[in-house]
Formats: sequence, structure tokens, C-alpha cells
Amino acid sequence: MNIVIIYGKIVSKIEFKFIYDRYYINNKENYMEEKYKHISIAKSMVKLQNESTVEVYGYDNMADYMYRNLKEDYNVLIKGKIDSNMKVEVKNIY
Repeated sequence: MNIVIIYGKIVSKIEFKFIYDRYYINNKENYMEEKYKHISIAKSMVKLQNESTVEVYGYDNMADYMYRNLKEDYNVLIKGKIDSNMKVEVKNIY
């Protein structure tokens, strides 16, 4: 696992969504399996001090915290991990 720590300003609204269609039917064994292990997601863009922007997102409890407590123009310190699409999954936010 990789760890990234970024400091920047939130430059977009926090977008909160529920993840629908989480289950599918396994035809071989005829029971429902989960496609996704998360229920909700919150996304936003953060502008770093070198003027570049990064998309950050959090799942479930972190998504709820982001949606309730963060707004545009807030400065944030984020600890997370980089995914394969060069986006940052938030683990902790200060």
C-alpha cells in the first residue's frame, strides 16, 4: 500500500453519492454476491500549493464526514493512498 500526504484548498463542492446496484446474482451457486464493498462515496477537487489539482474521495464514514464538515475554500491536510487512476482515497483528514 502507498501513502500520500497532501495539503491544499478545496476548490469544488463535495459531491456525495450512494453506490447503487451493489449486488449481483452468482448463477453458478445461485446466491447474491457484493460487487462493491462500500455504500457511499464523496468526491472533491483539491488545489495543491504548486497550483495543480487532485481529485480526492472517501468512502462510507469518511464520505459522511467530508460531506458534513468540509466546504469550498477550506484548507485541508489529507492522509490517504493513490489509486490506479491517480486519485487520492482519503483515510484521514485534518
